[in-house]
Amino acid sequence: EGIVAIGHDQTYGRHARTYQFVKYHIWAPCNACVTCPSAITDGGAQLLKLQLAKNDLDESRRAIFEDYYKRLTSRYPEQAWTSGQWMTERPGGSDVRATETQAFDFPLGPMSITGFKWFSSATDANATVLLAKEPDGSLSSFFTPMRRTSSGIDTTDTELNGVQIQRLKSKLGTRALPTAELVLTDMRAWRVGKPGQGVKEISTILNITRLHTGMTAIGLLGRGLAVARAFAKVRRARDRLLMDTPVHVHTLAKLHVEYRAVMFLTYYTAALLGVCEGQQGPSINELRCEQSELVSDEAAPLILRLLTPLAEMTAAKVSIAGLAECMESLGGLGYLENEDAALNIARLFRDANVLSIWEGTTNIMADDVIRIVKGSVGPATLAALDSTVSTATERWRRNGGIFSKSKQLCHAWAEQLEILWTDVRCNVELMSKEELLSRGRILAKELTWVICSVLLAEDALSDGDAAAVEVCDRWI
Repeated sequence: EGIVAIGHDQTYGRHARTYQFVKYHIWAPCNACVTCPSAITDGGAQLLKLQLAKNDLDESRRAIFEDYYKRLTSRYPEQAWTSGQWMTERPGGSDVRATETQAFDFPLGPMSITGFKWFSSATDANATVLLAKEPDGSLSSFFTPMRRTSSGIDTTDTELNGVQIQRLKSKLGTRALPTAELVLTDMRAWRVGKPGQGVKEISTILNITRLHTGMTAIGLLGRGLAVARAFAKVRRARDRLLMDTPVHVHTLAKLHVEYRAVMFLTYYTAALLGVCEGQQGPSINELRCEQSELVSDEAAPLILRLLTPLAEMTAAKVSIAGLAECMESLGGLGYLENEDAALNIARLFRDANVLSIWEGTTNIMADDVIRIVKGSVGPATLAALDSTVSTATERWRRNGGIFSKSKQLCHAWAEQLEILWTDVRCNVELMSKEELLSRGRILAKELTWVICSVLLAEDALSDGDAAAVEVCDRWI
């Protein structure tokens, strides 16, 4: 199906990411947690692609990276590789600066890595990206296969590449995915990027995997809602179907509005990623990219940088809370483990809880949002958002007559959006970074509301669909 490969296929140009995540959205609730290695594989492939675009890459390293990249993006099982990600260690947790694993120069070949990884994502992958400290103490990133040519008599055999599994983790969810503590001894690995630039290099992977995390959250919640709606159509309580019980329907309707909003946010982030990666293909001139009406190609990287943590943190939290509601809507049946994994809301709920932790907790994401809006690109990012809001509200007032009573609604939407956006922008501009850090979650929630309002209204006004209009009105 090309769950990873599609995102790197130039046939679809800047729309490759959108197409990729449509499939991913459908696939997420059905698989045995393979979306975790898929996410890291996607990020690892993008990391290697950027390395291959550099002119200072030596010939041997280029040949190796080209082979690895082809494997990570292959559609053929006999050739394809998956990638893991080993960053977390006991002292620092998500603070990778406290990494203790050491990297040493190895004559006539790759580096030698020795250390301990407390939490390894996708332990059974074919290769991995990891962080280790250079002899001078700086932190670098490395890419390495899980197996290497055997040092025994028969050199056609392979052996683990200096990796020993100390123990498997016992987890609340994602139980189909092995996660382990690893001891690394003389593991051979290739440095990715310049020495000491490890955190900068792995940010490429993090931006990709955070979007995958958000899309996984949307996929899980979408399945939970589908099961809950189907159940409401056949389950009778007090002589009537659940779908005829007002409070039950209201609960699911409210949840659907949140689901639709964060789904739009996540897909919009995916569309911007496709724009920023700048892929070109034969279909690019034949397809229309809707994002261009709201954000210019020049401003797209700024908005993408902001939306990536917003999409992950919002989708994860909405999914966890939403799946709890879906499970409750089935009563005792929802609490039971269903043998059909695709219909097992209890399993979906357990798996979803990792999404607000992996690749950064909600507070870490909120801090990231503050760093963006109060950092060097903060003014430009706010200006780009201001342009988006102004363009949207002006169009709503001008063209809001395509459905009955739309003019009043459009003016109300525009006024409400402008009021909150003005308040958010003023707070960001007037408050110090230290003041904003304590209210990072609040600011992130407000920014999410602004962006989702724009996207929902644009969708509603595109064709006047009654359901889309109702969803937007309830959200705003």
